[in-house]
Amino acid sequence: MANEPLMLTNGLVVTMNESRDVIQNGFVTIRDDEIINLGTMEQCPAPGSAKVIEVNGKAVLPGFINAHSHSIDMLQRGGLIDDRAFFDWFLNIGYPALGQHTLEDYATSARLFYLEAIRSGITTVVDMVEFPFDQWESQAESFMQVYSDAGVRVIYAQSFYDYDPVELHGMYEAVMAKEPDVIRPLPENIETKAALDKIEKLMDKYHGYLDGRISVWPSPGVAKMCSKDAFLGCKELARKRGVSVTSHISEAPVDRYLHGISAIEYLNNIGFLGPDVLAAHCVQVDEKDIRTLARSGAKVATNPVSNMYLGNGIAPVTDMMAAGITVGLGTDDGMANGNVNMFSDMKIFTLAQKGIYKDAAAVTAERVLEMATIEGAKAINMDQKIGSLETGKKADLFTLDLSSVNMIPRHSIASAIVYQALGNEVEMVFVDGNMVLDKGKPCWLSENEEAEFLKKAQDTSERVASAANIPIRDDSTWLEHN
Repeated sequence: MANEPLMLTNGLVVTMNESRDVIQNGFVTIRDDEIINLGTMEQCPAPGSAKVIEVNGKAVLPGFINAHSHSIDMLQRGGLIDDRAFFDWFLNIGYPALGQHTLEDYATSARLFYLEAIRSGITTVVDMVEFPFDQWESQAESFMQVYSDAGVRVIYAQSFYDYDPVELHGMYEAVMAKEPDVIRPLPENIETKAALDKIEKLMDKYHGYLDGRISVWPSPGVAKMCSKDAFLGCKELARKRGVSVTSHISEAPVDRYLHGISAIEYLNNIGFLGPDVLAAHCVQVDEKDIRTLARSGAKVATNPVSNMYLGNGIAPVTDMMAAGITVGLGTDDGMANGNVNMFSDMKIFTLAQKGIYKDAAAVTAERVLEMATIEGAKAINMDQKIGSLETGKKADLFTLDLSSVNMIPRHSIASAIVYQALGNEVEMVFVDGNMVLDKGKPCWLSENEEAEFLKKAQDTSERVASAANIPIRDDSTWLEHN
């Protein structure tokens, strides 16, 4: 039997539908997990048995879609990786820290990530999970409990590496020499078929889990560290199961080429690229690569903050969009960003594009808001379900307070959201019609429970860093970093 509907009334409804309608004084009605009606208040039917929430001029938006992230790495922020390039972070901080995580630590990391994510209106996340191979099953079970508690929609992208690029060994040794005392786990040598078989078992168990909120994708982790068989095996598994596949592609300068040609050209030549591929980053690309991506139909998840944080550069997204490529926006690792906040990332993204193109109109506020919503949904091939407020779509949405000082004056709602909002204006968040945030507070934790959890996260981060013998950047080292 269907539940009684819920009606949000007197809101500024930012639909993100095909005509980008903004309803100045509107309503949205939800029943169970979907939107069943919306329009102006003049069109609003009598509520009848519906529960009415008067939003009093607050904006109502579709939930943000985080097209690329790693909740597993959340405990490494706070200064541990600052000012380190990609492989310096990976070999001297990231990999060693993960090697000291227990299953409970992984869950703590993920819980911290989602506790922050929903507060900035993020309702859907592409969550790439990796390490360690022998704990994939138990790790997935642990993460599913986190997703269940948080009530979020997640693409669980199980990543792996099956290729050891011998040509990088000298570089590895030089980078690790910088921190000789760090304790590193032994490198994993995952057999391709074993990884694919285990991913398919995860699909059997969890794809469609939590009333359909969970999807499972295969993910060859990093193009430089995966074999042709890994890419094509993931591609075939994705086709077989009707899902997409995602990978880190052309992120750092060292990832620019594969086997003597550009990574994009190589992956296209072997038959990997296509409409079911979400290519994360794509920073180290040229005009030919962009044309190749466009012809293949592949989508891109750009991660502007982490790309700049690690010194990898700024992806030429303006050119990608001009070529017709669908681009979604990702926050990437909390540690290589500092936040899980789509508002700050939208603003930084637009400013970075304006800067590198020396064009103040390179990317508009309207365009980046689309990237965080409907274009993000297209990037993950879910635009028939989410990404806009339309009847028949999933009730993934949030309300945004427009009365704070930083939101005044306001003429264009897109401009105000992208350039003025901080993220703490988010008040209510719904996923599948269920409220997961109310008055800025998570619905699954009391204030005392949240305070206790945050202390646990801090303590866990300190313990993990100490166990890996990671050099701590704290206030006593200020002048060393001046």
